[in-house]
Amino acid sequence: MVYLTVGEIAKVLDISTEMIRFYVREGIITPKKNEQNNYWEYSSDDVMRLTDILFYRDQELTLKDIRSIFEGLEVERIGEIIEERKAEAIENIEKYQRMLKKLEDWQEYYEDELSLLGKFRICPMPPTLRKPGFFDEESHLAQYLRDGMTFTKEQWRDVSLSFYCNINQDEIKFHRYLSINKPAKMCDGELQEDIIEESAEKCLCTQVRYSDNFMDMIRPVLEYADQNGYQLTGDIFGWENTNYYVHGKRMALYRIYAPIE
Repeated sequence: MVYLTVGEIAKVLDISTEMIRFYVREGIITPKKNEQNNYWEYSSDDVMRLTDILFYRDQELTLKDIRSIFEGLEVERIGEIIEERKAEAIENIEKYQRMLKKLEDWQEYYEDELSLLGKFRICPMPPTLRKPGFFDEESHLAQYLRDGMTFTKEQWRDVSLSFYCNINQDEIKFHRYLSINKPAKMCDGELQEDIIEESAEKCLCTQVRYSDNFMDMIRPVLEYADQNGYQLTGDIFGWENTNYYVHGKRMALYRIYAPIE
């Protein structure tokens, strides 16, 4: 009987010697050891087993699947493996379709954010929901959440760290809070009576970079309104959008909405 070395088999099948040795270590391929030179030698049956492995791996079968077939799984039951791998493939397809949709939605909004930096448009402020109350510098976000503002992990993608101020007050005070897009449901599954809905039909809108000085964030929209004769109601809303980091400091782009009278 003719035997070949691992190198010769690897060349014929166009696979690596390490791959062959892996299946030897796993006990799926059992070459014969040449007692004279201590080399492993491979028979024609070993070659056919390797070609079967190449087929199974091309079908995305797991090592467990391959082992069960080589250990004598009845031919009538191989269909069970096919069905299992099909179900897994369908699940992965659905998973990546959801991922693709999320990324496409984010990309669309992100590109809109960048296109609005330093520019202005007239548009409605989409409805958002929030709990009553704010948290300011002396408050902690975790305390604010513990006192009743909670979301599921799926809802956090729709949550924004927002701020509000009224420029008609003698002393402009900026209040921070969490808001969530109206299509998303709040923590208890149903909207509660004390939830506040905020929206506006006509706003002067722009996109700015975060600043520790909130006046720097709203000044562009105030100046634009003054230069172009827009009468604002005085309410200013800021929604946090895409986050980024500068020297370890958390930053963000903010969408500013200034309702027009």
